[in-house]
Amino acid sequence: MQWQDQGTVLAVRQFSESSRIVTVFARSVGKTSGLVKSVKTSIQLGDVCDVTWRGRNLESLGTFKIETLFSPFAFIFDNPKELLALESACSLCLNGLPERAPHQMLFDELKTLFFNITQENWLADYVIFEKDFLAEMGMGLSLSKCAVTGQKTGLKYVSPRTGRAVTQEVGEKYKNRLFSLPEFLFNESEKNPSVDEIFLGLDMTGHFLRMYFNSVNDKSLPLSRNYLIEALRSGIV
Repeated sequence: MQWQDQGTVLAVRQFSESSRIVTVFARSVGKTSGLVKSVKTSIQLGDVCDVTWRGRNLESLGTFKIETLFSPFAFIFDNPKELLALESACSLCLNGLPERAPHQMLFDELKTLFFNITQENWLADYVIFEKDFLAEMGMGLSLSKCAVTGQKTGLKYVSPRTGRAVTQEVGEKYKNRLFSLPEFLFNESEKNPSVDEIFLGLDMTGHFLRMYFNSVNDKSLPLSRNYLIEALRSGIV
């Protein structure tokens, strides 16, 4: 059997001196692994590739032919925050996606993140990727209207239990138990969120990511995501 697709590299581990087992997130196929024989060029996390898979059947390991189209690592290898974000996004997909289940919209979001990771406002793209990951995994946040009144304006808080937004008027007396909702997560025209808004977004997505990973065979949130948050809070550049 054989298939061809575009994919991003989620993990690389050594199999022999010249071979690697590579896990990719393929756009139409989903997360899958294969053996790359006689590796002649470096394969890096986040590489956007044309991928050809061949195997006896879809359940077998099979072999990959990988042709790299774009490698974000080449542009960020000396930038700690960007590297940690790349590792975190790959780890979320590696540990959180089911095997061989297509998630085309999420693939497009991940590729966009890797193309934009050298841009000034890439952290907003990273938080939006986490929000979209949750949506693809069935834990989507409802941020477009108030869960109580149905209003689409004046949204201010999010319930940590339901992931649904409410207006400031509705949520004010419960605000100590709610997440503050940064505007860039529901308003596409907000392209330049503040550092405080970025952390509000990460706190909220982190809460729901922990809920998701705890529900998947009691997994913990990948450590690379924790390292990214620590680096951002300590001001590493």
